[in-house]
Amino acid sequence: MSNYGNEEINIPTPAAVPRKIQAVAKATIADDNVWQWIHDAAASSPIQPTVNLGTGFIDHNPPEFLIEAHKKALDSVDSNQYAPVTGSDLLRQTIAELYSPLYGRQLNPVIEVCVTSGAQYIYQIKMAGGTTRYIPLRPPKSQQKTRVSGNDWSLDIAELEAAITSKTKMIYLNNPHNPLGKVFTVSELTAIGNLCVKHRLILLSNEVYERIGCNPSHTLTTVSLDKLLNATGWRVGFVIGYEALIQPVIATHLVLAYSSSGPAQDACVVGLREAEKRGWWSVSAEDVGARIRRLCRALDETGLTYVAPPNAWFVVNIDKINLPKEYKYPPLFGIASIPGSCFYGPDHKALGERYVRFGACKSDAGFELAEQRLALLRPHVSVSL
Repeated sequence: MSNYGNEEINIPTPAAVPRKIQAVAKATIADDNVWQWIHDAAASSPIQPTVNLGTGFIDHNPPEFLIEAHKKALDSVDSNQYAPVTGSDLLRQTIAELYSPLYGRQLNPVIEVCVTSGAQYIYQIKMAGGTTRYIPLRPPKSQQKTRVSGNDWSLDIAELEAAITSKTKMIYLNNPHNPLGKVFTVSELTAIGNLCVKHRLILLSNEVYERIGCNPSHTLTTVSLDKLLNATGWRVGFVIGYEALIQPVIATHLVLAYSSSGPAQDACVVGLREAEKRGWWSVSAEDVGARIRRLCRALDETGLTYVAPPNAWFVVNIDKINLPKEYKYPPLFGIASIPGSCFYGPDHKALGERYVRFGACKSDAGFELAEQRLALLRPHVSVSL
């Protein structure tokens, strides 16, 4: 019993909640929520402000032309209401126009493109009652003592095929890989595609920053516009695939989100076209490269071994770090990062235990703070392993 104003209301006890609802409440859909954990760790650190190098939080604005386009969209009555479930007509047309040359065929914006609001694939698989089998990327032997590339991590195709059963429906691929930045080779992609054809599987290819090609009749490709355009808070992306594959995507999107932000979609139309017109993709790549080099210098000065990233993510080897005896949670150095084990399945977490993830998506002020915090770590780094 509880009071609400002058009215008494009955609050059901846990035992009174229907069993089906109790089952959902107890489900382990979001176990090991590292995103909340890193937020709590950063907030509770005795050294403030803490620099968050673990998540993809960008601490600088997207290009001015994108911001202005979003402001203009907010003045439109239509933009501020529900967008079509599959996305605005103009955005889907723009996506089809710009991406058709990359796919070597003409995309149909009506039946082969669906605008979405982001996805958490593993959680959605769990919610649907599916089972996930994880196949790890394995590090090169030299990674413990020398700096290596994310492309040096390898996928065992035989191990991947051995995990396929009569119940397998899909292979999920992340390329470029997060957090290694590994770009899968043509031979690796061909082998994965051949498995999909052989076992009649769908390939879901998560390509936040790049695009790949496999057998298109078996492939769904997801792209994140908000990450491409440095506006991660907008939560706008899209899926490309043949009609037979896109229809279930649309049905799922309808139930989970119904539609994506109207103003953000309109702004992305302008953003995509202006990025092409101004050559902004090259400018952005050069900017990311400069940020990567700056973080590399800071890590080199600290004495840490790391994976040289083909994109903006770093995997840092922590074997050289000798933590003080009094070290305990929360972090003592004012640096928040994500443990590498979080990127492995339950059976392979040991492969990631000696790593943490850092990101280079910081402003000059963010890098200055990171350099100051890494300087605190330097006395605890061994000269050699």
